[in-house]
Amino acid sequence: MGMTEFDFDQVIDRRGTSAAKWARAAADGGPPLLAMSIADMEIPAPDPVLKAMAERVEHGIFGYTMAGDAYVEAVAAWQMERHHHAISPEWVVTHHGVLPSLFQLIRAFLPPDSGIVVMTPAFPPFLDAITLNGHRVISSRLMRHGDSYAIDFEAFEGACRDAATRLFILCNPHNPTGRNFTADELHRLADIAARYRVMVFADEIHGDLVLPPGRLVPFLSVCDGLDIEVVAANGLSKTMNLAGLGLSNLVIPSRGLRERFEDAVGGNGEWGVNPVSRAAALAGYAHGGAWLDALLDHIAGNMAFVDDWCARELAGLVVPVKAEATYLKWLDTTRTGLDEEDLMDRLINGQGLLVQAGSDFGATARGFVRLNLACPRTMVTTAMSRIARAIGPVTD
Repeated sequence: MGMTEFDFDQVIDRRGTSAAKWARAAADGGPPLLAMSIADMEIPAPDPVLKAMAERVEHGIFGYTMAGDAYVEAVAAWQMERHHHAISPEWVVTHHGVLPSLFQLIRAFLPPDSGIVVMTPAFPPFLDAITLNGHRVISSRLMRHGDSYAIDFEAFEGACRDAATRLFILCNPHNPTGRNFTADELHRLADIAARYRVMVFADEIHGDLVLPPGRLVPFLSVCDGLDIEVVAANGLSKTMNLAGLGLSNLVIPSRGLRERFEDAVGGNGEWGVNPVSRAAALAGYAHGGAWLDALLDHIAGNMAFVDDWCARELAGLVVPVKAEATYLKWLDTTRTGLDEEDLMDRLINGQGLLVQAGSDFGATARGFVRLNLACPRTMVTTAMSRIARAIGPVTD
């Protein structure tokens, strides 16, 4: 990793800020807590973003605020600049987060007891969005191939063929496995969904975090010529660590679908955007590109560090899945011989290391853990040392 004008290795204490990730107390007599679970960064937002927020606060008036033309045009320009994907600004609808958008779409558009397809292992709130709204999870399991995952298209088509299936929740790039799906893979998914009249919610909130030299293929870019309803979600919450600001985007090409969603949101009494969040996002879209490029190099370095550590220090007992995107590392710990409950107790209570258990992502992911690497290298080093201590001495 070369020299950079950005410092991603400064450790900043977030305790006492009501950060959800750091709310847990360290065990009595145990090591200091190290939180690497929830997917926000231990890295400050870019300076232009912080400056824009400060200037907006300095203005002093925070009245009801619209996203406005400048905002949706900035979203469209970013999609073209970063992902070479042309969208119309009028397709962009703002909301308060990808998950609220998904919950809203499910409640407004789906008949009772619908089937909703997810590719497992799946981001846990996707499963909650389905079950908490009285619908049925239809799992299309990703296939493990060495250090990566592949789509089982036969299983996916079977899931879409189910008479109850109304929606497919696509995570592109995929959380937790780190897959960055190819244009061919996404087109095949789109073709199958169109054939069975299944709407697609494409969560692309990690889309800006494809690691070099890869590129995101936006799902909408493979849908030309297909009769398919698509709602694509994006924003800067993961990209520039703005998750707490509660601003995301939906890209909905269908005017009818867009109006239905806007009506549903209005029916909840929701309106407008947070003025400080809007200022932050506008600055990020206009001035955050160089910072993001440097961040991706830093994350790629952390990923490589973990891969090397597992091979060198853990004798293959912890097997890292190759990450093509996101800052989330998916680790297979099944070779340690520890059951998940014992391992998590050793990590959390014994070592003070907060990670996310694989079973949260579905029963088939037991024995995996998800580790957040959007942090200074020193935190990664400490985390890997604690994992080594948790699994005990390695013997040949």
